Amino acid sequence: MELSIEKYDESEKVGRIKLPNRFIRAFRGQCFENGGFPTRVYFEEELHRYIDSMHANSFETYYKKLCEGITSEEFELLKKCTEDVMTMTKKLYSKTFVVKSPMIAAICQRRILKSVIGEDKNKRVFEIGGGSGILGALLIEDGIKYAATDITQAFYLIQNRIYDYIQKGDLNELVIEDLKEDSRVIHIPYWKLWECRSNPIDADIIMANHAFLEMSQNSIRFYLNYFKKTLEKNDGAIVFQGGGWRVNQNMIDLIELFEDYGYKLQYFDHSKEIVGFSTHGPSLKNQVISELKKLLKRKKETEKIYSLGENLLSRLPKDKIFITGDLGKKINSNLKKYYTMKKVDINEVIKFYDSLEISCLSPDDEFSEYIKVGGK
Repeated sequence: MELSIEKYDESEKVGRIKLPNRFIRAFRGQCFENGGFPTRVYFEEELHRYIDSMHANSFETYYKKLCEGITSEEFELLKKCTEDVMTMTKKLYSKTFVVKSPMIAAICQRRILKSVIGEDKNKRVFEIGGGSGILGALLIEDGIKYAATDITQAFYLIQNRIYDYIQKGDLNELVIEDLKEDSRVIHIPYWKLWECRSNPIDADIIMANHAFLEMSQNSIRFYLNYFKKTLEKNDGAIVFQGGGWRVNQNMIDLIELFEDYGYKLQYFDHSKEIVGFSTHGPSLKNQVISELKKLLKRKKETEKIYSLGENLLSRLPKDKIFITGDLGKKINSNLKKYYTMKKVDINEVIKFYDSLEISCLSPDDEFSEYIKVGGK
């Protein structure tokens, strides 16, 4: 069900009435605020700039280094999702551009999820901070049960547009509807998380990509308690690819916080920043933290890190992956299969993009091209 800007704003104002001040403070977009990133729109036409955002000029890097190529099955899903998002963008905003970098990143994230849930499409994935909604779009296209939340008005609204379009209107939008637990796709605003804290949405795997390090510790604490019972019941997990921009904490702080709340670190791929936590079993905490602390040779360096930091990556071998427990072994085994499968040549993907007769770059890509040395 499509959600108007006015209805979202009105519902947020009413929803915040009963929220504790500490909740409101914890769930503000501090990373976006600190960096001056716009998170609120006033006109529908503004939303098109959020469809492909924050991943400019990353297509080739994501394809070759993060994904190490995509399989033919992933390519078919990419094509379907790309065309659907492009059609929606043209229909709603009269813009014709293609989502590239975020789509490739989402392919990698989908792999991580499938390495945990396999082919069971009745297990629910809950995404915290879905951003432009591209991972959600891929999962919905793939028939996976999905739920998502976001604290920013603009990203929440573009997620609504994308999910509603792909679902052909069959979206359980909790800003304007009651929860229907049997819905394939559920969209919940942040203020309703507090309202339903005693009866959280059932989920099997939680994902928050490039987000946890951008969140306040109190919002992370909320989520860790919010999902604890359902994950323990479902033998679930929390996984993510990329910690995000460091605001008030680094990866070491994050691991320690998760462990304090009973989540066991069982998979840690340093080079791709893929992390997996289980609610039971052994933990890699001491081993991983010890290795990470060795990388911080100068105390002030901890203040500079983007997640683990490009300045640190060279100090740990690329193939250094830490594994323990059932979750860690499952992720490692299944991701290895993906990495060894035959991949589609990157030129085939570029050829597909060219066949779409794209008339313009996404707004962020256009800006990035313009400010390059020699750009115009």
